[in-house]
Amino acid sequence: MEKVKKPLVSVLILTYNRTDLLKMCLDSALKSNYPNLEFIISDNESSDDIKGFIKKNYSDDRIKVVRLKKNKGLTGGFNFGFKFCKGKYVMLLCNDTKIDRKGISEMVKLTEADPQIGMVAPLVTQMRDPTYIHSAGSFLTNTGILYHYGVYQNKKNSKYKKYFYIFSSTGAGFLVRRETIFKTDLYSEDFFMAYDESDLCHRVWLGGYTIVFCPKAELQHYWSATMDSNQPILWYWNHRNILSSFLVNFSTFNLLRFVFTISMIWAFVFFHRLYKKKLRLALTIPQAYWWHMLNFKKTMIRRAYVQKNVRKISDSEIFERAMILPDFDYYLLYFGKKSKDIKLPKKIIYQRLSR
Repeated sequence: MEKVKKPLVSVLILTYNRTDLLKMCLDSALKSNYPNLEFIISDNESSDDIKGFIKKNYSDDRIKVVRLKKNKGLTGGFNFGFKFCKGKYVMLLCNDTKIDRKGISEMVKLTEADPQIGMVAPLVTQMRDPTYIHSAGSFLTNTGILYHYGVYQNKKNSKYKKYFYIFSSTGAGFLVRRETIFKTDLYSEDFFMAYDESDLCHRVWLGGYTIVFCPKAELQHYWSATMDSNQPILWYWNHRNILSSFLVNFSTFNLLRFVFTISMIWAFVFFHRLYKKKLRLALTIPQAYWWHMLNFKKTMIRRAYVQKNVRKISDSEIFERAMILPDFDYYLLYFGKKSKDIKLPKKIIYQRLSR
């Protein structure tokens, strides 16, 4: 009896210079035990000769390099590369990652068994010490601040071996069903970087799909390998893009609720940064609001499109599976405190596999 051929998976790697990181990422993907892969390298206008590097070091004809004429950041770089992907599924990888040998197989097996799953998030561990977690997915909270599950925790803990629904994957890497992207778009290029993955995940949920965390797929991430996470420009993009995502994706009542709540929190953060004499970091918050004042019409046009053409379910349906209520001390993370992960409610657990 002839075996059924596995669906094609496009491994899309975004790179900007740093051929050392690209080699590490691509080598790990090439070692995958999944039998049907193509590899798209999206070169974000590197000054390094990426195509020449691939030609010199690899003879695998499954690898294709596509180059942007202008650096368009993480969002534009992935959007460009996505146009060349032919797979039923697309595995997006930043170049500062390594995917484990069985990771893609485990994620594809999960999505093939449940057509409602639009995206799968792997267990992301820290490259410097893979014992510790970088991300086990993120949840919405009733303040609008995301609850990042598993950060700095030991991956051997049984709570991180379950399958569960999440609101958002980390942008370091995830598997997405290609038809999901046709229905919801990939990244918003206005975002450039920061919160882009959460905005995308929000639209995947709005499109009627779910997002599930897969503990059997591991992705190591070299945190801050390509950009210092304390740079003011990154915080500016983060503040600006969170507001953009709220304004575009939430229903009117909830966007007013979350914009008000996050604004109160950021006002406190603003004055705290001033008190700590971190003026450049403090100014990223008013700069984010100023951008929205100048681009309000553009944001509302995008909102109208998403609400009319993407939304298939209500906010409350997303909250049911992707929102948790953390202890108050979680919010003190902004000010250097540490918090242990709370126990996930049963409604979050993906019951098909976590029994």
